[in-house]
Amino acid sequence: MSSQSIIEQILAELGLLDETWTELDRIDAGIEFILENKDMLESLPARVRGDTSFLSSDIDLYRRKAICSLARRLAKEIEAAIIKKRTQIRANKKAVSKYHYKLIHA
Repeated sequence: MSSQSIIEQILAELGLLDETWTELDRIDAGIEFILENKDMLESLPARVRGDTSFLSSDIDLYRRKAICSLARRLAKEIEAAIIKKRTQIRANKKAVSKYHYKLIHA
């Protein structure tokens, strides 16, 4: 498989290829696919792959930062970008931030 098709398949599993805003929880759920198919990821160049050790972390913050940075590197390889939108909602008298991501093509 070519790098382009591997990247598009990974981004599709993360929910970023459809032209809508994707919640962070949906992207976080896509880590399972990446961990099961590490051989696909190994076929990509090291500058795109980066450090994948945090993808299997038990700490949500580390894991989510790792998957977002991997997705951004993958998008950059296909000449696209990932943008982030933050919305705040009130829950239990506190402001809670929700993050959404979207792939845009240059």
